Amino acid sequence: MSLIKSQDGKKWINSFIVISSGILGYVFIRFLQQIKDWFDLEAQIPNYDLLASLFGVAVGVLAFLFIQKSKTAYTHLNEVYSELVKVVWPEKDSVLKVTIGIVIGLTFVSLILLGVDYACRTILGFLY
Repeated sequence: MSLIKSQDGKKWINSFIVISSGILGYVFIRFLQQIKDWFDLEAQIPNYDLLASLFGVAVGVLAFLFIQKSKTAYTHLNEVYSELVKVVWPEKDSVLKVTIGIVIGLTFVSLILLGVDYACRTILGFLY
């Protein structure tokens, strides 16, 4: 059962591009704010926060436009989407069973390592 339909490709790709561009713009704004704190730029440049926000938005918009207009990037995203459509997602019951098995296995291994650690500490306590 695939959660993603092959007809919705353009919608999902555009959504991914918008989200990625938004994240890139946000990271750029945070980077400029960090530079402001490092070099005390708000004292030297008036309205630095506004300029940093505008630059961040501009970087996000430019990234969106670049990816939209780039034939190779859009082709790559189409190929990724077409492969994602082929993924067969597991059923809820099988995921739950495997998760419970992993938790039980990790608990068992943790208890073994706890016992080995306790034994080593006890042996070292006798030696020193």
